Amino acid sequence: MRVKNRISSVNLFFLLVQTMIGVGLLSLPHQTHDATGSDGWISILISGFFIQLIVLLIWLLCRNFPNLTLFDFSKVILGETSGTVLNFIYIIYLLTVICYIFIIYADTLKRWILPETPVWIIFLILFFLLIYGSICNIKNMVSLFSFLFIFILFLFFITFLVYDSYTDVRYLFPIGSSGGWNILKSTSDSMMPFIGFETLLIYFAFMKQSKTISALKGVFFAVLFVTIFLTYIVILSTVMLSPEEIKITPEPVLYILSAIEIRILSRLDLIFLSFWGLIVFSTIISYSFSACMGISKLIRIKHKFAVILSGTFVLIVSIIFYYMEITLLEKWLKHLGLIFGIIIPILLLLITIIFKREAASTYEKN
Repeated sequence: MRVKNRISSVNLFFLLVQTMIGVGLLSLPHQTHDATGSDGWISILISGFFIQLIVLLIWLLCRNFPNLTLFDFSKVILGETSGTVLNFIYIIYLLTVICYIFIIYADTLKRWILPETPVWIIFLILFFLLIYGSICNIKNMVSLFSFLFIFILFLFFITFLVYDSYTDVRYLFPIGSSGGWNILKSTSDSMMPFIGFETLLIYFAFMKQSKTISALKGVFFAVLFVTIFLTYIVILSTVMLSPEEIKITPEPVLYILSAIEIRILSRLDLIFLSFWGLIVFSTIISYSFSACMGISKLIRIKHKFAVILSGTFVLIVSIIFYYMEITLLEKWLKHLGLIFGIIIPILLLLITIIFKREAASTYEKN
């Protein structure tokens, strides 16, 4: 099944940025500091470089099957049965990511803004937003994400307001004190905020001239932008809070913003959360769109019915895991992100190069 709608490299930039910047943003400085101390920003830069290499491999895979998504060419590479199994578990992975976003977002809102609100109400609101936002085509999604990108710039602006006499760049030194090996090992943990690039296995099919190197421009700049943004957030938290404070602060950015008061603005943390919520909303839509495309092809139903089905699944699973152990789901996703974002695309590319060149060409002609 070939896709019909087309997007440009600029459109793909907005799609990827909005997909990658999500719930991991708030806790990232705390997590990187636990792993590498003040050198967390270095592990982010290394992870960003590594992601650039992975998206290049994903493009090399997808360019063999122009106009086809993972849910189509997986059956060409692995065969009908194995391809269908891969599509099924990939859909489960995408829905699991949405569940994780639901849980972290609801938990953050409950702790910072809505402590008296029952969590099921927050989940229900997210459920309706998922349904409303996901029943669309990719052009509608690009238009929405292009508009919401401005709120990421607002996040930059808000954090600039916190620089004052409490900033201490000495917290960044000595650079590399945690050791090169520890920094490299921590990149696996730093990969978590970058998840979202694996949706390129679907989005490359919508690209104009996807087989040319120009298709990579939007992806390259998107990953570069996200890397710079995440590095900036980590450095900001490091120079504003002492090492002891970061260790005990799950969301350092919100803690910093809550302590700052400006004459014309108060509670910068709530303003930040409002803008951040819109970005999280776009991440949910992107993952839901990808998952529903797979569901509609897997069980042959219309897209809107797939949206309702996936939304119901996410709602139920999110509520169950919320009352269990949130960190359990996060540990799963760290491993699943590596498997579905890195290992599986590389294996598919190797199989395509070694065995399936002729089969891929035949399938595209049909």
